[in-house]
Amino acid sequence: MDTPRALTPPEEDLWRAFARVLNVLPRVIDVELQTKANITAPEYVALSNLGDARPDGLRISELAARVGLSASRVSRLADSLVRRGEVDRHQDPDDARGHRLTITDAGLTRIEAAWPHQVDSVRRNVLDHVDEADYEVLTRTLRAIVE
Repeated sequence: MDTPRALTPPEEDLWRAFARVLNVLPRVIDVELQTKANITAPEYVALSNLGDARPDGLRISELAARVGLSASRVSRLADSLVRRGEVDRHQDPDDARGHRLTITDAGLTRIEAAWPHQVDSVRRNVLDHVDEADYEVLTRTLRAIVE
């Protein structure tokens, strides 16, 4: 194996700042949502994506890809949401071996109630720290990192 090229000081600064965001931001937003809206960040993101996918819903693998979690984690999350009546799980009409998840009225009500708290948290913890002129470059960069 070739010796890796060391990070330059600016690269190291960028990496450390990015690693801190990865560790701190999800916890901050999750705690705020749980405290103010009684919903976890993963629940909010899953329900929001299922709301966007109405009326057909999504397969677990599709939802996992959209939210950036493993299929097993999304399956456990879906089980919890189904038990609470916020998501329905039904046979996929295109694949008898698979299931689709669809959001229920109760799930829509839950994310609608949480929405103002989520927007406030995202604004305070992310957007207020980024110049609007940088949105496009930052969005493109972050998408390139995860895709």
